[in-house]
Amino acid sequence: MSSARPMRIIAGRWRSRALLRPSGEQTRPMPDRVKEAVFDILGSLLTEPGSLPPVPVADVFAGSGALGLEAMSRGAAVCYFFERHPHVLAVLRANVQALDAGADARIMPVDAWQAPWHCVAREHLVKLLLVDPPFRDSRDASAAGKVGRFLARAAASDRIAADAIALLHHEKCAAYDVDEPAGWRRFDARCYGINALTFFRRC
Repeated sequence: MSSARPMRIIAGRWRSRALLRPSGEQTRPMPDRVKEAVFDILGSLLTEPGSLPPVPVADVFAGSGALGLEAMSRGAAVCYFFERHPHVLAVLRANVQALDAGADARIMPVDAWQAPWHCVAREHLVKLLLVDPPFRDSRDASAAGKVGRFLARAAASDRIAADAIALLHHEKCAAYDVDEPAGWRRFDARCYGINALTFFRRC
């Protein structure tokens, strides 16, 4: 079920807890140094440096759940995990159970590209979207690409907060600095080796 390379929670209530990683090539975990940068930036944006306020989060293309569980460890109130591959779902469920994340970790066994936002409870308007699709699916950085269409659908949903932030993890070669997805404004971008982070705010 897991590979030899360890994964862990970096900070918060579950700091240093180990996570299982799905075997095979279907998932590509975010490197720890990139993940730490993500949450340092998000914490500062949301006025909680080093942690997160109790906001609802969506971990899209969740894989092992490492991003969403890191968000919960740092203070997120609830996280919706979107993942459809059966063997990956088994690892995600095992990680949620091992951390005793409880009912606040809500696993949605669906295709993340078609995320059914109506399944998000009305009292949990998503404030933070963690979007980490396969690199091959995020190379088209245009508004008509898969990521652009996904974000446009999210912006059209009444279950996404009016001031929501979306974090996109993608390859450095994909430049999301020209054609913004409908309903979103790009406001920051960072590169870490081949890894790139682009931040959008709903507008």
